[in-house]
Amino acid sequence: MDKFWIKTGARLHLGHLDLNGSLERLYGGLGLAVDQPQLEVVVQKQTDLCILCPTDERERIEKIACKYLEYYKLPGIKIEVINSLPSHSGLGSGTQLALALGFAITRVYGLETPIAELAVITDREGSRSGIGVAAFEQGGFVVDGGKPINSKTDDRFLIPPLLARMPFPEEWAVILALPHKEEKIFGSQEEKAFNSLPPMDEQISATICRLVLMKLLPSLQEKNLLEFGQAVTTIQNYVGNYFAPFQGGKYSSPLGFELEKFLLSQGATGIGQSSWGPTIYAFTTLENSIRLLEHTRSFLGKRGQVWIVKGTNRGASWGWK
Repeated sequence: MDKFWIKTGARLHLGHLDLNGSLERLYGGLGLAVDQPQLEVVVQKQTDLCILCPTDERERIEKIACKYLEYYKLPGIKIEVINSLPSHSGLGSGTQLALALGFAITRVYGLETPIAELAVITDREGSRSGIGVAAFEQGGFVVDGGKPINSKTDDRFLIPPLLARMPFPEEWAVILALPHKEEKIFGSQEEKAFNSLPPMDEQISATICRLVLMKLLPSLQEKNLLEFGQAVTTIQNYVGNYFAPFQGGKYSSPLGFELEKFLLSQGATGIGQSSWGPTIYAFTTLENSIRLLEHTRSFLGKRGQVWIVKGTNRGASWGWK
């Protein structure tokens, strides 16, 4: 058995805690690890770099792999991508891909490298959010504490602290709708948005934090889907309206508004946009999920993709073959 495989699901970003910064910290994040769509990669030792993957993923994979090979002074690697996550869609594909490749490459060479070190090497989410790293390592519903605005040390690669990690109820499901959208927000466009927008109103940041602590997390613990959904929707409204001047509205895709209205009419709750989108999510019960999936696919038609997913309460899976 000389081939090493690794699988990891997507992650949803449900909003920021504090975009004001008056407490000398910024961002903070709410996230959920989900089982679909899924990334699967197989690697094995090689004297050079060989990549078998979809054409549109090759450049990104090569860049990530070369960083690990150079950092650990490894001769080469063969990488085969069995399944990939939709890129720049709000599903955390960059972080999950970087960590999966780093984990697989180091393990196939017998290195027991900590996840935090792998995240540092490729600078994934170290600048703003830690939920992708936590989702990869532990799964579940996670909350991170953002990063300090000013630090005496170089905190460019500082991964925000994990403040809470809770299991996601098995009785709940999530509908994901990914509208087809030619222009997507990522990379330098994200930086432009954060740099161009004024600080969030301090009272709004305070309200979001109160909603998380006194409504969202307690309702998650008590498995109260209605209360949980109300908290998620309210937080998403605040965050979406904050970014509206940059992304053209509460949602980055015009279909986002249509999907929100439709999903609400179907009894879904906790509707929002994951990160910069265009993926829209909605929470429902497991017993209602099949009906909602069919109706949403019928509503969206050829305008996008729809999945029914579950929260996953474990990190990435891996092994040898």
